[in-house]
Amino acid sequence: MILCTLLSWAVVTLSSSFMRTAPDYESALDNQLLMGALVETQATERYWVKVKAEDYTGWVTEYGLKLLTDSEKAEYLKAPKFICTAGLATVYDGPGKDAGRICELCMGDLVRKTDVPAQGCRIQVLLPDGRLGWVRKCALKDFRSLAEKSATADDIVKLACSFVGTPYMWGGNTSKYFDCSGLVKFCFFLNGILLPRNASQQCKCGTPVKGGQYMPGDLLFFGSSKPLKVTHVAIYIGDGRIVQSSQAVRIDSLKDYGREVVAATRIISDNGCGGSRLLNSPYYFNQDGK
Repeated sequence: MILCTLLSWAVVTLSSSFMRTAPDYESALDNQLLMGALVETQATERYWVKVKAEDYTGWVTEYGLKLLTDSEKAEYLKAPKFICTAGLATVYDGPGKDAGRICELCMGDLVRKTDVPAQGCRIQVLLPDGRLGWVRKCALKDFRSLAEKSATADDIVKLACSFVGTPYMWGGNTSKYFDCSGLVKFCFFLNGILLPRNASQQCKCGTPVKGGQYMPGDLLFFGSSKPLKVTHVAIYIGDGRIVQSSQAVRIDSLKDYGREVVAATRIISDNGCGGSRLLNSPYYFNQDGK
C-alpha cells in the first residue's frame, strides 16, 4: 500500500492506467498513462493516488504504481529502455513457446533492457515493477533512438492514419482508445515530440497557420471563434482531408465534416519543432548531463 507520508516519484506498472478526476471509479476518465511513465505522487485516499504526469494531474489506483526513491528514479531515467511499437504485445515468463503470460504491452509502453542475449524471436526485458519477462523482438524499438529521431509531418500523418477504426473514448490516450487530443498527443509522442494533453493547450503550440494554407501534419482546431474556444482537434492530411478521433478514428473531408476551423498550427516546420523534444523531458530521460 502507498502511504500518504511517502509522497515522491513513482513509475506506472500497468500497460495503461486510467487517470480520473476524483478517487472513485464512477468519476470522469481524464487521461490514460502508459507503462514506464514517471509521475509525481501528491496525495492518497484509500487505494487511490493523486499523481502529476507531465502537464496533467489526476487519480490512479495504487496497484498500477511502483514508488521510487530519488536514487531509484535517477537510475531508472539513465537505464536503457525499449518502447513497444506494436499495437499489442505479450510479456511471457520465458523465451520458449510454452512460456506463460505475465502481462500485455500497449504501443508506447516502456520497459528496461537487460544484458541477457535474445533467444529466438524473443528478448528479455525488465518490467517497471521489477519482474523479468520475454517479448517478441519485433514489437520493440530502442527508446533513445526513437526520441532522437527527427520526425517529419509525413511520419505524423502515416501513424495517425494507421489508427483508423480505433474506438473513441473520452480521456483515451492509448492505441486501444483515443479522444481527439489523445490521438494527436500520442502520434507526436511516438515521433519524439511532447505536446500538451488537451486541444485548447495544443492550439498554443507551434506556428499559427492561416486558413487555406494548411499542409499535411498541421493541427486544425474546431469550436467557436468569438471568443475563441477550442473543443476539438484534427490532423490535416492533405487534399482537404483530416484524420480525427470523433466516435472513432476516421478520415473525413473538411467539406463533409462541415465544422468551421477556428485555428490551425504547424508543429513541424523548416524552422524546427513547435513542441517539446521527448529527449529533453525530465520525465523520460536524465537531464543532469551525466
